[in-house]
Amino acid sequence: MDSIILFRVANELVGVDIGCVREVAEGHQPVFVPNTPDFLVGMVNIRGEVIPVISLHRRLGLADQEVANKLLIIEDKGRLAAIVVDELMGTRKINKKYINTRAELLSTKKEKRFFLGVYEGDKKPILLLDLGKTLSKEAT
Repeated sequence: MDSIILFRVANELVGVDIGCVREVAEGHQPVFVPNTPDFLVGMVNIRGEVIPVISLHRRLGLADQEVANKLLIIEDKGRLAAIVVDELMGTRKINKKYINTRAELLSTKKEKRFFLGVYEGDKKPILLLDLGKTLSKEAT
């Protein structure tokens, strides 16, 4: 991971490996699918591909109200999904030596298992999203 896409979810700065991002989409309203986990808000059809939409607010246990209409289309190990982000902040080159993976740094975060670590090279720490765990079908 040399570069990340930086975005905001509630009051948290979150980054994801730029190599896993396919595109950013706006204005797509997910279609509700019954009997799915709470964090799966529905499906969208983007250029003929039906893509599940994951609410990071719900997935990460954040109490703040979702205000987003931007979808970050991501692909990880053959799995395709859209994650709802509140605000896209751009891209950032990162230096791996500033990634801290100590779990105690994330101890205040309710759902710390969804992060690879904290990037400490900027003024405000950036939580690095673990796509493997975030895209997992498991509710916990």
